[in-house]
Amino acid sequence: MLTKRIILLLTFSSFLQRLIAQERISEPVADYQSLQLYNEEKWKDLLEYGKNTITSGTDFSLLRMRTGYAAFRLHNYSQSLLHYQQVLDQYPENETALYYVYLNHLYLNNTVMARYYSEGFSEKTQKELKIKPFRLSAVQVEYSYKIPQIATRGNAQYGRVGIHLQLGKHIELQQSAAFFNQRISEANFTLVTDNTNIAIQQKEYYAKLLASVGKNLVLIGGFHYQYSPFNNLIYKNTVAFGGIKYYTPYAHFQAMAHVATLANKQFTQFDGMVTAYPFGNTNLYSITRVSYGNQLTLTQMVGVKVVKGLWAEANVTLGSYDILLENDGLYIYNDVDTKQLKASGSIYASLSKNLTLSLNYTFEQKLKIYTTATSFYQHSLNSGLSWSF
Repeated sequence: MLTKRIILLLTFSSFLQRLIAQERISEPVADYQSLQLYNEEKWKDLLEYGKNTITSGTDFSLLRMRTGYAAFRLHNYSQSLLHYQQVLDQYPENETALYYVYLNHLYLNNTVMARYYSEGFSEKTQKELKIKPFRLSAVQVEYSYKIPQIATRGNAQYGRVGIHLQLGKHIELQQSAAFFNQRISEANFTLVTDNTNIAIQQKEYYAKLLASVGKNLVLIGGFHYQYSPFNNLIYKNTVAFGGIKYYTPYAHFQAMAHVATLANKQFTQFDGMVTAYPFGNTNLYSITRVSYGNQLTLTQMVGVKVVKGLWAEANVTLGSYDILLENDGLYIYNDVDTKQLKASGSIYASLSKNLTLSLNYTFEQKLKIYTTATSFYQHSLNSGLSWSF
């Protein structure tokens, strides 16, 4: 009985293989038909034909490049990247494939990866694209005004100026200088003089290095310093962090570890993050981050392109916390009160080829320190400008 079953299984497997072979399109036919669709600029048909032909088992570089170009014309940059990357892996000297790998990374906002691939361009192409190994790549400014709905917490201000420097084609240095000002009252802070009028005038410096070390891999490392006076107390907070980011056409995966000293106490935080482009472009994208420090938090962001040059984002952080390091340690949330919920909405408007305006509203629910039921709300308004070179 077992022998008969094995014979039947082998017979059925052989039948399936013959059936697939009959449906497989020969390379000359695939070459002719794909070229015809390419010349007629039938991009949707070409993309579908290319994907089906490759799935059937017929796969060659010209078919990949035509399929990749069709995806590019349809603004599916992830699908285009998938095909051109296959060609480039097989033929590293193919400058057309290299060019579209570069462009697809650029249109997916993978600027570090785009610069990594630009190294393979000829001097003529680099000059035409104005690619320089050392340059100022971006300048950012932002300002936030925070309004707590409780008398013992004054309104707060946060401001930041950032610059991005390209240090060769493989390394980018991001630096920021920031301030945070607020006056609070907390009678239970017995070690603080004049504890009904605590002036917080915080100064900050931040630096992050990104180094591309392979065709899909970026190493991240950095440091954040805060000088935080608290009337008679002065805290010198430090955060060191390091991580790794891996790029695939439709998703990016990042792991990060932070080691900090905050208010003279040691703190560690570990992050796992996934950035996804389900349609292969920035028309829809999401970022999911899980962080574990003193508490476990989940942050979910979804962004959509509303019209040309305008994007909207919604963001929520779930889980209670009094310390949270966000955006690769750029923002240090080290509150005296515990955050119970944070939700925000943002819009990004492209004012020109180089200039982007951002506007943000953030809602927070907080639990007052030393209490179990005294919650209050905080509203924040944030604006920013980013100039890329």
